[in-house]
Amino acid sequence: MSTNTLTRNSGSNKQARSSKLTANKTQPAALGDPVADVDVRAHEDIRAVLVDWKRYPSPVRPMGSDSATTRCNAASGGTLVRLSGMNKILRITAESVTVQPGVRIGELAEALAEQGLELPCGCDVADRTIGGVVAAPALQAGLPADGGQLAGHVIALKLITPSGRKLEVSQRNARLLSMMRLSYGLLGVIYEITLRVRKIRGFTVQHRKCDFTTLSGLVPKLMQLNAGIKFWLLPFRDRVYLELRRADAQAAEGRRLSWRIKEWAAYTALPSFARSLSRSIPVRQLRYPLIDRFSEATQGLVGATLTQSGSNSIEQTGKFRRLEVNPTFNYCTWVFSGERFSQTLMAYRYYCREYYQRTGFRCDMPAIGHRLNRDNSALLSPSFHASMMSITSMSTDQKGWEDFALGLDEFAQQNGGSPFFNQTKGASIERVNAAFDTRLPFFRKVRAQFDPDDRMLNQYFAGLIT
Repeated sequence: MSTNTLTRNSGSNKQARSSKLTANKTQPAALGDPVADVDVRAHEDIRAVLVDWKRYPSPVRPMGSDSATTRCNAASGGTLVRLSGMNKILRITAESVTVQPGVRIGELAEALAEQGLELPCGCDVADRTIGGVVAAPALQAGLPADGGQLAGHVIALKLITPSGRKLEVSQRNARLLSMMRLSYGLLGVIYEITLRVRKIRGFTVQHRKCDFTTLSGLVPKLMQLNAGIKFWLLPFRDRVYLELRRADAQAAEGRRLSWRIKEWAAYTALPSFARSLSRSIPVRQLRYPLIDRFSEATQGLVGATLTQSGSNSIEQTGKFRRLEVNPTFNYCTWVFSGERFSQTLMAYRYYCREYYQRTGFRCDMPAIGHRLNRDNSALLSPSFHASMMSITSMSTDQKGWEDFALGLDEFAQQNGGSPFFNQTKGASIERVNAAFDTRLPFFRKVRAQFDPDDRMLNQYFAGLIT
């Protein structure tokens, strides 16, 4: 046992108490809640949880920033292990950085920038933890040479296996390392991570506005383009705002304030405006056009004007957004084949409009898309075989959102979509099996070897991968 005492979070009071955990809460856990909710500070604490089945019942699920929109981290009747307190940057060299899993992307980017370094790959949410983006996929508009996932740049890690054994994995065992990347905490609890770093590199940013038909025609070229790609979709205005990032040794690194304003406009000002109109203008035929115009203004004036250049470092350190336990908007991500994305894009526009006519619900924020570069560094990589395109639907409306997100599974079924287990609500087991083909059965075998007693398998994953 480490000198750091295990602490429990109770109910609405999320501040840790510095006393030992008892076997159970004084009050019975509500349906769906964990029996034990634990803050850990060292790998000895993690092991103490995993080996004590009586005090810390299964399933044991690790959690970082709590950014998942699915129940992938749910520990109903079991034990939630919070890793956010393990947030130390242990060492930085010219080639690598070693951190604990609770370090936030933005915090690490700040520390690296002080030494003229950056992560080789980005992450669209800078407040996620390093452990989170190693264990589950992330979205980013990276150059093809940078790979598709930040997890692909992990060169070593240390974890406690479900049986309580300490395990170190490095590039000397590349196959096992690929299993650990994007393994969703199903093979153990990671407590130390070493990532590649590099000197800060600038990129130029080009912005373009077009309609869905034009973007659909550009898809084949975009899939081959040596650039990072991000886009915003407004299906009810037939507008697309496209952002292309190209490596440029002469480009300025960008200004942190500019990227901060851009993030604030897209992820704070726009949701706040949408929620405000929902309260003041109940008639949706009047409300939605105003929201769409504000969205267009946000993209056209703020995004295109302020960010002409940048770098991974500036984008990550300039992030304004902060994750919340109850986020200000809902989102759901699906990934689609790049070869078929021209048709998928038009089908998505039709689906959104048809669903609105049929049910009266529509998303009040633009959908966001990325090109995910081909990346086979992890067995469960969403772009293992080829580059893919993602669509993240977003809305501040609570009423009707769940049904819309569930309906996207049928849309994905028809268009060959692949899920993120941490960001895709409503994915069916049929769609999961089709998306991961032979890789999922192989992962099942590996997981059964690491966790034969299902110590870390919760109900969510049991319904999708077993």
